[in-house]
Amino acid sequence: MKESTLRRMTLRPIGQCTAEQQEALRGLRNHPAIRGAMYSDHIIARDEHASWMSGLAGDHRRRVFVVLTQDGETMGLVSVTAIDPTHKRADWAFYLAPEARGGLGAALEYHLLEYVFGELGLEKLNCEVLETNPAVVRMHGKFLFQEEGFRRSNISKDGIRIGVHFLGLTREDWMAGRAAVRERILDVLDRFEIVLEPGS
Repeated sequence: MKESTLRRMTLRPIGQCTAEQQEALRGLRNHPAIRGAMYSDHIIARDEHASWMSGLAGDHRRRVFVVLTQDGETMGLVSVTAIDPTHKRADWAFYLAPEARGGLGAALEYHLLEYVFGELGLEKLNCEVLETNPAVVRMHGKFLFQEEGFRRSNISKDGIRIGVHFLGLTREDWMAGRAAVRERILDVLDRFEIVLEPGS
């Protein structure tokens, strides 16, 4: 895939995507590299995928965006879930097609944090990462997330017990350090134009 097709990336609410884009997302969810980083790693059938999407409709506690290239190709997903307006907190996760290179993950994380602590007005963002994915733990650390706990032997995958890292970032820490983060990844941010489309 040429870098030029990744230059402009759109985060489109999943319900506003075409049927083809939604089906392509199911294909990504079933990719071995992506399933390996998830709590649940079974093959997702069409009806299960459709049921999951149906459950998202009208759920204000979840904002789920499909990552699309300028040509409309599905490249991944970014989600903000468990949104709690009372305590102003949420969880988040993302995954990208294995061929999505060149810093796209970093660009998406930066823009997601700006969205969460800006437009959504949240004060705390949490995420969970399997211990088998240390690169993602390090990546989140570069965006000021701190490890807040580790649950040993927390889930089972293929008969093996795996621990889970619990990471968190406060709005206060993000606002204090965002300029330094931006400066450090400026070359990446200059490489991608991230457009986050509003929901319906």
